[in-house]
Amino acid sequence: MPIRLKPINWRLLLLHLLSIPLLILGARQLALAPYAEMITLYQKGGTRAIKDSPQVFNAADIGGLIADPIYAWFLAILAGCALSALVVWHRRESKLLPVALFILSIVTSWTHYDESEAAQSGLAYLQWPFKAWPLATRLGIVGAGLLVLGCLPFLFTWRRPVSARN
Repeated sequence: MPIRLKPINWRLLLLHLLSIPLLILGARQLALAPYAEMITLYQKGGTRAIKDSPQVFNAADIGGLIADPIYAWFLAILAGCALSALVVWHRRESKLLPVALFILSIVTSWTHYDESEAAQSGLAYLQWPFKAWPLATRLGIVGAGLLVLGCLPFLFTWRRPVSARN
C-alpha cells in the first residue's frame, strides 16, 4: 500500500519560516542574560577588564557565553518546528511541512542574519526604552517579547480557513 502525502501548503510554510528569525533572536537574547555582568565589563574595558575584575570568571562562564547562544539558536529552530508540527497535525496539512521548515531554517541561518549589523541595531533599538535598567533585565524583556512575537504566527494559523472547512 503506497503512502500518500498531501501537497505542502506553501503559504503556511512561508509564514512559519518568517517566525523562525524572531524565535532565534529572542532565544539568543535570553541565553545571554545570565552573562550580563561579563558582557558589561567587556563593553567597558575589553578582556583586560574581565581579567582585572574582582569577580572571578572561570572557563565555564566564558565557554557558556560562547556556547549558550548556539544552543539557543538550535533549540529555537526545534521549538518552531514542533509548533509547526502541532499546527500541521491540527489542520491536517502535509506532514512534510515541519521537515521542510527545519531544512529551510537551517539553510537560511547559514547566512548569520541574526549577527548582522541590521539585526544588532534593531535589537539595540528595542532595548533603548529600557536603557536605565540593568542589561540582564533588558535582555530578558526583549528576548521574551521576541519569543512571543515569534509564536504569534503559529497561533494565528491554528484554525483552518473558513473556505477550507466546508
